[in-house]
Amino acid sequence: MKPSAKIVVPAVLLVAWLFSLFVFWGVIGPTEALGFGILFLYGLMPAAILGTSLASGLLRPYGRMSWVVVPAAAVLYLLLPWLTFGLANTLSFGRLNPPDPVALAAGAVVSAAGFGIGAGVRALRARRRGA
Repeated sequence: MKPSAKIVVPAVLLVAWLFSLFVFWGVIGPTEALGFGILFLYGLMPAAILGTSLASGLLRPYGRMSWVVVPAAAVLYLLLPWLTFGLANTLSFGRLNPPDPVALAAGAVVSAAGFGIGAGVRALRARRRGA
């Protein structure tokens, strides 16, 4: 595997996550939470998680440790609503809300599905080459 895949696969996920945070706090602010939630929490981040997990399962940039993308993506998906909606709520009302474990599970499911599909395609390709 090319060394660039070791950097590109996690970098795409981190860039999408940081872009989401920047858009919420730097561009739209907490007043447009509904649009942000639809576009980023249900659109961009699941797509980025699915794509990077699929690429990680297909390319295996870290060898046997490529599965680490699944919990990493789940944690990033957990932190996104907490660092946007939760933090905005804390700043507005002074009440600290804990992260939602459902977001962790949702991120893990999407990432595991992408990783499984990528690993399955990789196994099918290896079987075709061997047969």
